[in-house]
Amino acid sequence: MKKSSFYNNLFKIAFPIMIQYFITSTINLMDSFMIGRLGEEAVAALGISNQYFFLFNIIIMGIYSGCNVLISQFWGKKNTSNIRKVLGISLALGLSISLIFTFTGRFFSTEIISIFNRDDIVIKLGKSYLMIVCISYIFTSVSLAFGIGSRGVQKTFLPMLCSLFALLLNIFFNYTLIFGKFNMPAMGVKGAAIATLIARAAEMVLILLLIYKREHILNASLGEMLAFDKKFFNNTMNVAVPVVINELCWGLGAVMYSIIYGNMGTRAIAAVQICMTVQNMFFIVLFAVSNAACVMIGNEIGKDDFEKAKVYSKKLIRICFILSIVIALALILSSKSILTIYKVSNEVYHNALFMLLITALILPVRFMNVLLIVGILRGGGDTSYVLKIELGTMWLIGVPLCAIGAFFMDIPVYQVYLLVTLEEVVKCVISIRRYKSEKWMKNLVENMNVV
Repeated sequence: MKKSSFYNNLFKIAFPIMIQYFITSTINLMDSFMIGRLGEEAVAALGISNQYFFLFNIIIMGIYSGCNVLISQFWGKKNTSNIRKVLGISLALGLSISLIFTFTGRFFSTEIISIFNRDDIVIKLGKSYLMIVCISYIFTSVSLAFGIGSRGVQKTFLPMLCSLFALLLNIFFNYTLIFGKFNMPAMGVKGAAIATLIARAAEMVLILLLIYKREHILNASLGEMLAFDKKFFNNTMNVAVPVVINELCWGLGAVMYSIIYGNMGTRAIAAVQICMTVQNMFFIVLFAVSNAACVMIGNEIGKDDFEKAKVYSKKLIRICFILSIVIALALILSSKSILTIYKVSNEVYHNALFMLLITALILPVRFMNVLLIVGILRGGGDTSYVLKIELGTMWLIGVPLCAIGAFFMDIPVYQVYLLVTLEEVVKCVISIRRYKSEKWMKNLVENMNVV
Protein backbone atom coordinates (compact mmCIF):
# COMPACT_ATOMS: atom_id res chain seq x y z
CA MET A 1 0.00 0.00 0.00
CA LYS A 2 1.45 3.34 -1.06
CA LYS A 3 1.29 6.30 1.25
CA SER A 4 0.19 8.49 -1.65
CA SER A 5 -2.87 6.33 -2.33
CA PHE A 6 -4.07 6.78 1.27
CA TYR A 7 -3.67 10.56 1.23
CA ASN A 8 -5.14 10.88 -2.25
CA ASN A 9 -8.17 8.87 -1.20
CA LEU A 10 -8.55 10.86 2.03
CA PHE A 11 -8.33 14.14 0.16
CA LYS A 12 -10.74 12.99 -2.55
CA ILE A 13 -13.37 12.08 0.04
CA ALA A 14 -12.69 14.63 2.79
CA PHE A 15 -12.18 17.82 0.77
CA PRO A 16 -15.67 18.01 -0.80
CA ILE A 17 -17.19 17.07 2.58
CA MET A 18 -15.15 19.82 4.22
CA ILE A 19 -16.37 22.35 1.67
CA GLN A 20 -19.93 21.16 2.20
CA TYR A 21 -19.64 21.54 5.98
CA PHE A 22 -18.10 24.96 5.44
CA ILE A 23 -21.06 25.92 3.28
CA THR A 24 -23.57 24.62 5.84
CA SER A 25 -21.79 26.39 8.69
CA THR A 26 -21.59 29.56 6.62
CA ILE A 27 -25.35 29.43 6.11
CA ASN A 28 -25.81 29.18 9.89
CA LEU A 29 -23.24 31.91 10.50
CA MET A 30 -24.85 34.25 7.96
CA ASP A 31 -28.28 33.61 9.50
CA SER A 32 -26.86 34.30 12.95
CA PHE A 33 -24.97 37.39 11.75
CA MET A 34 -27.90 38.95 9.87
CA ILE A 35 -30.41 38.16 12.59
CA GLY A 36 -27.85 39.40 15.13
CA ARG A 37 -28.29 42.88 13.69
CA LEU A 38 -31.89 42.76 14.96
CA GLY A 39 -30.92 42.29 18.63
CA GLU A 40 -30.46 39.67 21.34
CA GLU A 41 -34.10 38.53 21.36
CA ALA A 42 -33.90 37.72 17.64
CA VAL A 43 -30.64 35.77 18.15
CA ALA A 44 -32.21 33.80 20.98
CA ALA A 45 -35.38 33.12 18.94
CA LEU A 46 -33.38 31.83 15.97
CA GLY A 47 -31.19 29.68 18.21
CA ILE A 48 -34.17 28.13 19.99
CA SER A 49 -36.04 27.46 16.73
CA ASN A 50 -32.94 25.81 15.35
CA GLN A 51 -32.85 23.49 18.36
CA TYR A 52 -36.03 21.92 17.03
CA PHE A 53 -34.42 21.49 13.61
CA PHE A 54 -31.35 20.14 15.37
CA LEU A 55 -33.45 17.41 17.00
CA PHE A 56 -35.04 16.54 13.65
CA ASN A 57 -31.68 16.61 11.93
CA ILE A 58 -29.95 14.26 14.36
CA ILE A 59 -32.73 11.67 14.03
CA ILE A 60 -32.56 11.51 10.24
CA MET A 61 -28.76 11.84 10.32
CA GLY A 62 -28.74 8.86 12.67
CA ILE A 63 -30.81 6.89 10.14
CA TYR A 64 -28.70 7.98 7.19
CA SER A 65 -25.36 7.57 8.99
CA GLY A 66 -26.30 4.08 10.16
CA CYS A 67 -27.38 3.11 6.66
CA ASN A 68 -24.22 4.71 5.28
CA VAL A 69 -22.10 2.26 7.29
CA LEU A 70 -23.72 -0.49 5.22
CA ILE A 71 -23.50 1.51 1.98
CA SER A 72 -19.75 1.99 2.58
CA GLN A 73 -19.18 -1.70 3.26
CA PHE A 74 -21.35 -2.73 0.28
CA TRP A 75 -19.34 -0.31 -1.87
CA GLY A 76 -16.21 -2.17 -0.78
CA LYS A 77 -17.81 -5.25 -2.40
CA LYS A 78 -19.19 -3.17 -5.35
CA ASN A 79 -22.69 -4.49 -4.57
CA THR A 80 -24.91 -1.95 -6.35
CA SER A 81 -28.19 -3.78 -5.82
CA ASN A 82 -27.94 -3.79 -2.03
CA ILE A 83 -26.71 -0.18 -1.95
CA ARG A 84 -29.95 0.88 -3.64
CA LYS A 85 -32.04 -1.15 -1.21
CA VAL A 86 -30.36 0.52 1.75
CA LEU A 87 -30.97 3.91 0.11
CA GLY A 88 -34.68 3.05 -0.22
CA ILE A 89 -34.94 2.12 3.45
CA SER A 90 -33.17 5.29 4.59
CA LEU A 91 -35.25 7.54 2.33
CA ALA A 92 -38.58 6.02 3.45
CA LEU A 93 -37.68 6.40 7.12
CA GLY A 94 -36.31 9.93 6.66
CA LEU A 95 -39.40 11.17 4.85
CA SER A 96 -41.66 9.71 7.55
CA ILE A 97 -39.74 11.52 10.28
CA SER A 98 -39.79 14.80 8.33
CA LEU A 99 -43.58 14.72 7.99
CA ILE A 100 -43.99 14.22 11.75
CA PHE A 101 -41.67 17.12 12.59
CA THR A 102 -43.23 19.40 9.99
CA PHE A 103 -46.74 18.81 11.36
CA THR A 104 -45.64 19.34 14.96
CA GLY A 105 -43.58 22.45 14.19
CA ARG A 106 -46.41 23.95 12.18
CA PHE A 107 -49.20 23.50 14.70
CA PHE A 108 -47.38 23.48 18.07
CA SER A 109 -44.71 26.15 17.51
CA THR A 110 -45.62 28.23 20.58
CA GLU A 111 -45.39 25.24 22.89
CA ILE A 112 -42.02 24.23 21.42
CA ILE A 113 -40.45 27.69 21.79
CA SER A 114 -41.77 28.16 25.33
CA ILE A 115 -39.93 25.02 26.48
CA PHE A 116 -36.65 26.87 26.01
CA ASN A 117 -37.49 30.45 26.92
CA ARG A 118 -40.39 32.34 28.55
CA ASP A 119 -39.66 35.77 27.14
CA ASP A 120 -42.81 36.89 25.22
CA ILE A 121 -40.79 38.62 22.51
CA VAL A 122 -38.57 35.56 21.98
CA ILE A 123 -41.62 33.27 21.80
CA LYS A 124 -43.35 35.50 19.24
CA LEU A 125 -40.26 35.77 17.03
CA GLY A 126 -39.44 32.08 17.35
CA LYS A 127 -42.98 31.08 16.40
CA SER A 128 -42.96 33.22 13.25
CA TYR A 129 -39.70 31.58 12.18
CA LEU A 130 -40.50 27.95 13.07
CA MET A 131 -43.96 27.82 11.45
CA ILE A 132 -42.40 28.55 8.06
CA VAL A 133 -39.00 26.88 8.25
CA CYS A 134 -40.43 23.52 9.40
CA ILE A 135 -41.85 22.98 5.89
CA SER A 136 -38.27 22.77 4.61
CA TYR A 137 -37.64 19.62 6.66
CA ILE A 138 -39.31 17.51 3.96
CA PHE A 139 -36.89 18.80 1.32
CA THR A 140 -33.95 18.39 3.68
CA SER A 141 -34.76 14.72 4.33
CA VAL A 142 -34.57 13.91 0.61
CA SER A 143 -31.39 15.94 0.00
CA LEU A 144 -29.59 14.33 2.93
CA ALA A 145 -30.61 10.78 1.97
CA PHE A 146 -28.97 11.11 -1.44
CA GLY A 147 -26.13 13.32 -0.18
CA ILE A 148 -25.04 10.98 2.63
CA GLY A 149 -25.48 7.98 0.34
CA SER A 150 -23.20 9.64 -2.22
CA ARG A 151 -20.48 9.92 0.41
CA GLY A 152 -20.69 6.18 1.08
CA VAL A 153 -19.88 5.43 -2.58
CA GLN A 154 -17.13 8.07 -2.62
CA LYS A 155 -19.08 10.57 -4.74
CA THR A 156 -18.64 13.54 -2.46
CA PHE A 157 -18.46 16.34 -5.04
CA LEU A 158 -22.18 16.19 -5.89
CA PRO A 159 -23.63 17.02 -2.44
CA MET A 160 -20.97 19.71 -2.06
CA LEU A 161 -22.07 21.39 -5.29
CA CYS A 162 -25.72 21.31 -4.23
CA SER A 163 -24.91 22.80 -0.82
CA LEU A 164 -22.98 25.62 -2.50
CA PHE A 165 -26.00 26.41 -4.64
CA ALA A 166 -28.20 26.45 -1.52
CA LEU A 167 -25.75 28.75 0.28
CA LEU A 168 -25.83 31.37 -2.48
CA LEU A 169 -29.63 31.30 -2.59
CA ASN A 170 -29.87 31.52 1.20
CA ILE A 171 -27.55 34.52 1.45
CA PHE A 172 -29.37 36.37 -1.34
CA PHE A 173 -32.86 35.81 0.03
CA ASN A 174 -31.72 36.45 3.62
CA TYR A 175 -30.38 39.85 2.61
CA THR A 176 -33.46 40.57 0.53
CA LEU A 177 -36.18 39.44 2.92
CA ILE A 178 -34.70 40.19 6.36
CA PHE A 179 -33.78 43.80 5.59
CA GLY A 180 -36.27 44.55 2.78
CA LYS A 181 -33.96 45.03 -0.20
CA PHE A 182 -34.83 45.18 -3.93
CA ASN A 183 -38.27 46.65 -3.18
CA MET A 184 -39.22 43.75 -0.91
CA PRO A 185 -40.72 44.38 2.56
CA ALA A 186 -38.41 44.04 5.61
CA MET A 187 -39.64 40.81 7.20
CA GLY A 188 -36.98 40.25 9.88
CA VAL A 189 -36.95 36.76 11.40
CA LYS A 190 -39.83 35.64 9.17
CA GLY A 191 -37.80 36.61 6.11
CA ALA A 192 -34.92 34.40 7.29
CA ALA A 193 -37.33 31.44 7.50
CA ILE A 194 -38.62 32.00 3.95
CA ALA A 195 -35.04 32.28 2.66
CA THR A 196 -34.13 28.96 4.28
CA LEU A 197 -37.22 27.27 2.84
CA ILE A 198 -36.42 28.44 -0.69
CA ALA A 199 -32.78 27.37 -0.41
CA ARG A 200 -33.56 23.86 0.90
CA ALA A 201 -36.25 23.23 -1.73
CA ALA A 202 -33.88 24.29 -4.50
CA GLU A 203 -31.09 22.10 -3.07
CA MET A 204 -33.32 19.02 -3.19
CA VAL A 205 -34.37 19.67 -6.80
CA LEU A 206 -30.76 20.12 -7.89
CA ILE A 207 -29.40 16.98 -6.22
CA LEU A 208 -32.18 14.85 -7.75
CA LEU A 209 -31.57 16.33 -11.19
CA LEU A 210 -27.83 15.68 -11.02
CA ILE A 211 -28.27 12.08 -9.84
CA TYR A 212 -31.03 11.08 -12.26
CA LYS A 213 -29.67 12.88 -15.32
CA ARG A 214 -26.32 11.08 -15.26
CA GLU A 215 -24.78 7.69 -14.50
CA HIS A 216 -24.71 7.67 -10.70
CA ILE A 217 -24.66 4.62 -8.43
CA LEU A 218 -27.71 6.04 -6.59
CA ASN A 219 -29.69 6.49 -9.81
CA ALA A 220 -32.22 3.95 -8.56
CA SER A 221 -35.79 3.33 -9.61
CA LEU A 222 -38.54 3.11 -7.02
CA GLY A 223 -38.68 -0.64 -7.60
CA GLU A 224 -34.94 -1.05 -6.94
CA MET A 225 -35.15 0.96 -3.73
CA LEU A 226 -38.12 -1.08 -2.47
CA ALA A 227 -36.78 -4.51 -3.50
CA PHE A 228 -35.70 -5.45 0.03
CA ASP A 229 -37.40 -8.20 2.03
CA LYS A 230 -38.09 -8.41 5.75
CA LYS A 231 -34.76 -10.09 6.53
CA PHE A 232 -32.77 -7.41 4.66
CA PHE A 233 -34.76 -4.66 6.40
CA ASN A 234 -34.13 -6.21 9.82
CA ASN A 235 -30.39 -6.58 9.11
CA THR A 236 -30.26 -2.93 8.07
CA MET A 237 -32.11 -1.86 11.21
CA ASN A 238 -29.72 -3.87 13.39
CA VAL A 239 -26.98 -1.53 12.19
CA ALA A 240 -28.97 1.70 11.87
CA VAL A 241 -31.01 1.60 15.09
CA PRO A 242 -28.01 1.87 17.48
CA VAL A 243 -26.79 4.86 15.46
CA VAL A 244 -30.26 6.45 15.53
CA ILE A 245 -30.57 5.91 19.28
CA ASN A 246 -27.03 7.19 19.68
CA GLU A 247 -27.72 10.37 17.72
CA LEU A 248 -31.15 10.84 19.31
CA CYS A 249 -29.93 10.49 22.88
CA TRP A 250 -26.94 12.69 22.13
CA GLY A 251 -29.27 15.22 20.50
CA LEU A 252 -31.74 15.11 23.36
CA GLY A 253 -28.82 15.73 25.67
CA ALA A 254 -27.79 18.73 23.57
CA VAL A 255 -31.38 20.00 23.65
CA MET A 256 -31.36 19.50 27.42
CA TYR A 257 -28.23 21.65 27.59
CA SER A 258 -30.10 24.35 25.64
CA ILE A 259 -33.09 24.14 27.98
CA ILE A 260 -30.80 24.50 30.98
CA TYR A 261 -28.87 27.40 29.41
CA GLY A 262 -32.14 28.98 28.23
CA ASN A 263 -33.51 28.98 31.76
CA MET A 264 -30.41 30.88 32.85
CA GLY A 265 -31.74 33.84 30.86
CA THR A 266 -31.90 35.31 27.35
CA ARG A 267 -28.32 36.57 27.53
CA ALA A 268 -27.01 33.16 28.55
CA ILE A 269 -28.71 31.34 25.65
CA ALA A 270 -27.62 34.09 23.23
CA ALA A 271 -23.97 33.62 24.29
CA VAL A 272 -24.26 29.84 23.93
CA GLN A 273 -25.85 30.20 20.47
CA ILE A 274 -23.03 32.48 19.31
CA CYS A 275 -20.39 30.12 20.70
CA MET A 276 -21.95 27.07 18.99
CA THR A 277 -22.20 28.85 15.65
CA VAL A 278 -18.59 30.05 15.72
CA GLN A 279 -17.05 26.81 16.98
CA ASN A 280 -18.82 24.80 14.27
CA MET A 281 -16.87 26.79 11.70
CA PHE A 282 -13.65 25.58 13.31
CA PHE A 283 -14.84 21.97 13.46
CA ILE A 284 -15.38 21.72 9.71
CA VAL A 285 -12.10 19.93 9.02
CA LEU A 286 -12.76 17.49 11.87
CA PHE A 287 -16.24 16.60 10.58
CA ALA A 288 -14.85 16.12 7.07
CA VAL A 289 -11.99 13.85 8.16
CA SER A 290 -14.29 11.85 10.46
CA ASN A 291 -16.85 11.27 7.71
CA ALA A 292 -14.07 10.32 5.31
CA ALA A 293 -12.71 7.95 7.97
CA CYS A 294 -16.10 6.23 8.24
CA VAL A 295 -16.19 5.67 4.47
CA MET A 296 -12.55 4.57 4.13
CA ILE A 297 -12.62 2.23 7.12
CA GLY A 298 -16.01 0.87 6.05
CA ASN A 299 -14.76 0.15 2.52
CA GLU A 300 -11.79 -1.86 3.83
CA ILE A 301 -13.84 -3.75 6.42
CA GLY A 302 -16.32 -4.64 3.67
CA LYS A 303 -13.40 -6.16 1.73
CA ASP A 304 -12.30 -8.08 4.87
CA ASP A 305 -8.99 -6.20 4.75
CA PHE A 306 -8.69 -5.62 8.51
CA GLU A 307 -4.96 -4.91 8.41
CA LYS A 308 -5.38 -2.02 6.00
CA ALA A 309 -8.23 -0.70 8.16
CA LYS A 310 -5.88 -0.64 11.16
CA VAL A 311 -3.15 1.13 9.21
CA TYR A 312 -5.63 3.70 7.93
CA SER A 313 -6.99 4.33 11.43
CA LYS A 314 -3.53 5.01 12.88
CA LYS A 315 -2.76 7.54 10.15
CA LEU A 316 -6.11 9.23 10.64
CA ILE A 317 -5.49 9.61 14.38
CA ARG A 318 -2.10 11.25 13.77
CA ILE A 319 -3.57 13.61 11.20
CA CYS A 320 -6.46 14.57 13.46
CA PHE A 321 -4.22 15.29 16.45
CA ILE A 322 -2.00 17.66 14.44
CA LEU A 323 -5.03 19.42 12.97
CA SER A 324 -6.57 19.86 16.42
CA ILE A 325 -3.52 21.75 17.71
CA VAL A 326 -3.42 24.06 14.68
CA ILE A 327 -7.16 24.79 14.77
CA ALA A 328 -7.15 25.37 18.54
CA LEU A 329 -4.49 28.05 18.13
CA ALA A 330 -6.43 29.65 15.27
CA LEU A 331 -9.58 29.78 17.42
CA ILE A 332 -7.73 31.42 20.32
CA LEU A 333 -6.19 34.06 18.04
CA SER A 334 -9.38 34.95 16.17
CA SER A 335 -12.11 34.76 18.84
CA LYS A 336 -12.19 38.45 19.70
CA SER A 337 -12.27 39.56 16.09
CA ILE A 338 -15.10 37.17 15.21
CA LEU A 339 -17.26 38.29 18.14
CA THR A 340 -17.10 41.94 17.08
CA ILE A 341 -19.59 41.21 14.28
CA TYR A 342 -22.34 40.61 16.86
CA LYS A 343 -24.35 43.53 18.18
CA VAL A 344 -24.72 42.27 21.75
CA SER A 345 -24.17 43.44 25.32
CA ASN A 346 -20.80 43.24 27.09
CA GLU A 347 -22.08 40.37 29.22
CA VAL A 348 -23.01 38.26 26.18
CA TYR A 349 -19.73 39.15 24.46
CA HIS A 350 -17.54 38.15 27.40
CA ASN A 351 -19.45 34.94 28.12
CA ALA A 352 -19.17 33.91 24.47
CA LEU A 353 -15.46 34.78 24.44
CA PHE A 354 -14.69 32.69 27.53
CA MET A 355 -16.64 29.75 26.08
CA LEU A 356 -14.69 29.92 22.83
CA LEU A 357 -11.39 29.92 24.73
CA ILE A 358 -12.55 26.89 26.75
CA THR A 359 -13.51 25.20 23.47
CA ALA A 360 -10.00 25.80 22.12
CA LEU A 361 -8.36 24.25 25.20
CA ILE A 362 -10.49 21.09 25.06
CA LEU A 363 -10.40 20.90 21.27
CA PRO A 364 -7.77 18.10 20.88
CA VAL A 365 -9.90 15.87 23.11
CA ARG A 366 -13.07 16.75 21.17
CA PHE A 367 -11.32 16.01 17.88
CA MET A 368 -10.21 12.58 19.09
CA ASN A 369 -13.70 11.73 20.30
CA VAL A 370 -15.42 12.63 17.04
CA LEU A 371 -12.81 10.85 14.90
CA LEU A 372 -13.05 7.65 16.91
CA ILE A 373 -16.82 7.58 17.46
CA VAL A 374 -18.17 9.02 14.19
CA GLY A 375 -15.33 7.81 11.98
CA ILE A 376 -13.26 4.80 12.97
CA LEU A 377 -15.45 2.82 15.39
CA ARG A 378 -18.68 3.46 13.49
CA GLY A 379 -17.08 2.81 10.09
CA GLY A 380 -15.70 -0.44 11.49
CA GLY A 381 -19.24 -1.56 12.33
CA ASP A 382 -19.02 -1.09 16.13
CA THR A 383 -22.30 0.86 16.31
CA SER A 384 -23.67 -0.78 19.47
CA TYR A 385 -20.60 -0.03 21.60
CA VAL A 386 -20.48 3.55 20.33
CA LEU A 387 -24.05 3.90 21.58
CA LYS A 388 -22.98 2.83 25.07
CA ILE A 389 -20.13 5.36 25.13
CA GLU A 390 -22.33 8.27 24.05
CA LEU A 391 -25.23 7.42 26.35
CA GLY A 392 -23.11 6.83 29.41
CA THR A 393 -20.95 9.94 29.22
CA MET A 394 -23.62 12.45 28.25
CA TRP A 395 -26.46 11.37 30.52
CA LEU A 396 -24.42 10.26 33.52
CA ILE A 397 -21.81 13.04 33.42
CA GLY A 398 -22.52 15.94 31.02
CA VAL A 399 -26.21 16.72 31.59
CA PRO A 400 -26.10 16.29 35.40
CA LEU A 401 -23.06 18.57 35.67
CA CYS A 402 -24.75 21.19 33.50
CA ALA A 403 -27.87 21.16 35.69
CA ILE A 404 -25.85 21.29 38.91
CA GLY A 405 -23.78 24.22 37.66
CA ALA A 406 -26.79 26.19 36.40
CA PHE A 407 -29.32 25.61 39.17
CA PHE A 408 -27.33 24.80 42.32
CA MET A 409 -23.91 26.43 42.03
CA ASP A 410 -25.21 29.78 40.70
CA ILE A 411 -22.16 30.37 38.49
CA PRO A 412 -21.86 32.26 35.14
CA VAL A 413 -22.79 30.40 31.97
CA TYR A 414 -19.19 30.06 30.77
CA GLN A 415 -18.24 28.29 34.03
CA VAL A 416 -21.15 25.88 33.56
CA TYR A 417 -19.82 25.26 30.05
CA LEU A 418 -16.36 24.53 31.51
CA LEU A 419 -17.84 22.05 33.98
CA VAL A 420 -19.53 20.12 31.17
CA THR A 421 -16.20 19.53 29.35
CA LEU A 422 -15.43 16.78 31.87
CA GLU A 423 -17.77 14.61 29.80
CA GLU A 424 -15.39 14.88 26.81
CA VAL A 425 -12.39 13.80 28.87
CA VAL A 426 -14.10 10.65 30.17
CA LYS A 427 -15.45 9.84 26.70
CA CYS A 428 -11.97 10.13 25.22
CA VAL A 429 -10.46 7.66 27.71
CA ILE A 430 -13.19 5.06 27.02
CA SER A 431 -13.02 5.49 23.24
CA ILE A 432 -9.24 5.06 23.10
CA ARG A 433 -9.47 1.88 25.17
CA ARG A 434 -12.07 0.47 22.79
CA TYR A 435 -9.95 1.36 19.77
CA LYS A 436 -6.86 -0.34 21.20
CA SER A 437 -8.85 -3.55 21.87
CA GLU A 438 -9.41 -3.98 18.08
CA LYS A 439 -12.90 -5.38 18.82
CA TRP A 440 -14.45 -2.64 16.69
CA MET A 441 -13.68 -4.29 13.33
CA LYS A 442 -16.87 -6.06 12.17
CA ASN A 443 -17.91 -6.98 8.63
CA LEU A 444 -21.64 -6.28 8.78
CA VAL A 445 -22.48 -7.06 5.13
CA GLU A 446 -20.80 -10.45 4.89
CA ASN A 447 -24.10 -12.36 5.18
CA MET A 448 -26.40 -9.78 3.56
CA ASN A 449 -26.58 -11.36 0.12
CA VAL A 450 -28.53 -10.12 -2.87
CA VAL A 451 -32.15 -11.25 -2.64
